[in-house]
Amino acid sequence: MNRRKVIGWSAGVGVIAVVSIGTLAAIPSGGQKPTQIPIPGSATTALPQLQRLGPDGEIPKNIAETVLVPVGMVPRTYKNLNPQGTNFDGYVLYRSPMSPSQILAFFKAALPDAGWHLYNASVTKGQDVILASKAGNDGFYWEVGIKDPFPSRGVGSDLQLRVIQISFS
Repeated sequence: MNRRKVIGWSAGVGVIAVVSIGTLAAIPSGGQKPTQIPIPGSATTALPQLQRLGPDGEIPKNIAETVLVPVGMVPRTYKNLNPQGTNFDGYVLYRSPMSPSQILAFFKAALPDAGWHLYNASVTKGQDVILASKAGNDGFYWEVGIKDPFPSRGVGSDLQLRVIQISFS
C-alpha cells in the first residue's frame, strides 16, 4: 500500500512538472519586437482638418496629431455633429486618389503604428468599418472610425473619417 502511494505521488509530481515546463516554454521571451505592418504609402497628420471641426483644444493634440491620413487626400466637407454638446463628435469627408482597398490597408497599418488600439476592422452589413481607440491627455478616451470607403465619380475614393470623444459616465 505504501508503494502505491509513492508511485501515485511520483506520477502526479511528474505530470505537474511536464505541464509546468510546457507552460513556461510557451511564454514569449519578449526578446523580439512585435511585427508591424508597413504603412502602404506616405502618411501625414490630419491635425489641420480636425482642428477645423471645433474650437482649439477641443480635440487634444495627442489625438489629433496621431490620426494619420494618406498623402494626397483632399478634405471636402467638415461636420461637427455635437457643437453644443459635452462630448465631441465630428467627421471629415475626404477624396483620396487611392482605391477603397488601398485606403483600408493604409488605416489598418497606420492607426496601430501611431499608437491607436485597432479593435475592429471588419465588414458589417456590407460596409467596411475600421475602429480604433486611444486615451487622450484630456482624461477621455477617443475613437476614430473610417467607414465604407467607396469609389468616387472620378479617380480614387471618397471616405468619412470620424472622431468621437468617449464618456463612460
